[in-house]
Amino acid sequence: MQVKNIALASLFAVVLSGNAFAAQPASGEGPLFLNEASGVSTLTREAVRQQAIATPPATDAYNAFAVDTAVHSDVSRAEVRASTQDALAHGFRVKSGEFA
Repeated sequence: MQVKNIALASLFAVVLSGNAFAAQPASGEGPLFLNEASGVSTLTREAVRQQAIATPPATDAYNAFAVDTAVHSDVSRAEVRASTQDALAHGFRVKSGEFA
Protein backbone atom coordinates (compact mmCIF):
# COMPACT_ATOMS: atom_id res chain seq x y z
CA MET A 1 0.00 0.00 0.00
CA GLN A 2 2.84 2.37 0.79
CA VAL A 3 4.49 1.81 -2.61
CA LYS A 4 1.19 2.66 -4.29
CA ASN A 5 0.90 5.90 -2.30
CA ILE A 6 4.48 6.90 -3.16
CA ALA A 7 3.83 6.27 -6.85
CA LEU A 8 0.61 8.27 -6.82
CA ALA A 9 2.22 11.14 -4.89
CA SER A 10 5.08 11.39 -7.37
CA LEU A 11 2.63 11.24 -10.29
CA PHE A 12 0.54 14.06 -8.85
CA ALA A 13 3.66 16.12 -8.16
CA VAL A 14 4.77 15.80 -11.79
CA VAL A 15 1.31 16.67 -13.13
CA LEU A 16 0.86 19.69 -10.89
CA SER A 17 4.37 21.02 -11.37
CA GLY A 18 3.75 21.37 -15.09
CA ASN A 19 1.39 24.27 -14.42
CA ALA A 20 4.15 26.23 -12.70
CA PHE A 21 6.17 26.36 -15.93
CA ALA A 22 3.24 26.95 -18.29
CA ALA A 23 3.45 30.76 -18.11
CA GLN A 24 7.09 30.93 -19.23
CA PRO A 25 8.11 31.51 -22.85
CA ALA A 26 8.79 28.51 -25.03
CA SER A 27 12.30 27.34 -25.75
CA GLY A 28 14.19 29.86 -27.87
CA GLU A 29 11.76 32.70 -27.22
CA GLY A 30 13.08 34.00 -23.92
CA PRO A 31 13.75 36.23 -22.21
CA LEU A 32 10.25 37.66 -22.52
CA PHE A 33 10.30 41.46 -22.27
CA LEU A 34 6.82 42.90 -22.54
CA ASN A 35 7.74 46.56 -22.10
CA GLU A 36 10.20 46.94 -24.97
CA ALA A 37 10.22 50.21 -26.81
CA SER A 38 9.12 49.65 -30.36
CA GLY A 39 9.90 52.21 -32.98
CA VAL A 40 9.47 52.61 -36.68
CA SER A 41 12.52 53.06 -38.86
CA THR A 42 12.79 56.43 -40.57
CA LEU A 43 15.14 55.19 -43.28
CA THR A 44 13.84 54.49 -46.73
CA ARG A 45 14.48 51.25 -48.55
CA GLU A 46 16.86 53.02 -50.93
CA ALA A 47 18.89 54.49 -48.05
CA VAL A 48 19.25 51.05 -46.47
CA ARG A 49 20.29 49.58 -49.82
CA GLN A 50 22.92 52.29 -50.35
CA GLN A 51 24.29 51.74 -46.85
CA ALA A 52 24.53 47.99 -47.48
CA ILE A 53 26.42 48.60 -50.71
CA ALA A 54 28.79 51.05 -49.01
CA THR A 55 29.63 48.66 -46.14
CA PRO A 56 29.24 45.06 -47.28
CA PRO A 57 29.41 42.32 -44.64
CA ALA A 58 32.75 40.51 -44.55
CA THR A 59 31.52 37.20 -43.21
CA ASP A 60 33.35 34.72 -45.39
CA ALA A 61 35.91 34.41 -48.14
CA TYR A 62 33.37 33.43 -50.78
CA ASN A 63 31.60 36.72 -51.34
CA ALA A 64 31.96 39.11 -54.25
CA PHE A 65 34.14 41.51 -52.23
CA ALA A 66 36.74 38.98 -51.08
CA VAL A 67 40.34 39.62 -52.00
CA ASP A 68 42.17 36.95 -53.96
CA THR A 69 44.40 35.38 -51.33
CA ALA A 70 45.41 32.28 -53.28
CA VAL A 71 49.08 31.43 -53.00
CA HIS A 72 50.68 30.86 -56.36
CA SER A 73 53.68 28.55 -56.30
CA ASP A 74 56.39 27.91 -58.86
CA VAL A 75 56.55 24.23 -57.87
CA SER A 76 54.29 21.79 -59.69
CA ARG A 77 52.12 19.19 -57.97
CA ALA A 78 54.24 16.34 -59.32
CA GLU A 79 57.42 17.92 -57.90
CA VAL A 80 55.84 18.29 -54.47
CA ARG A 81 54.65 14.68 -54.54
CA ALA A 82 58.11 13.45 -55.58
CA SER A 83 59.88 15.42 -52.84
CA THR A 84 57.41 14.14 -50.24
CA GLN A 85 57.95 10.54 -51.30
CA ASP A 86 61.70 11.08 -51.21
CA ALA A 87 61.52 12.52 -47.69
CA LEU A 88 59.37 9.60 -46.50
CA ALA A 89 61.86 7.15 -48.03
CA HIS A 90 64.69 8.81 -46.05
CA GLY A 91 62.90 8.49 -42.69
CA PHE A 92 60.89 11.71 -42.41
CA ARG A 93 57.79 11.12 -40.25
CA VAL A 94 54.64 13.16 -40.83
CA LYS A 95 53.42 14.58 -37.52
CA SER A 96 49.71 13.84 -37.53
CA GLY A 97 47.25 12.21 -35.19
CA GLU A 98 47.27 12.01 -31.41
CA PHE A 99 50.80 10.64 -31.02
CA ALA A 100 52.58 13.20 -33.21
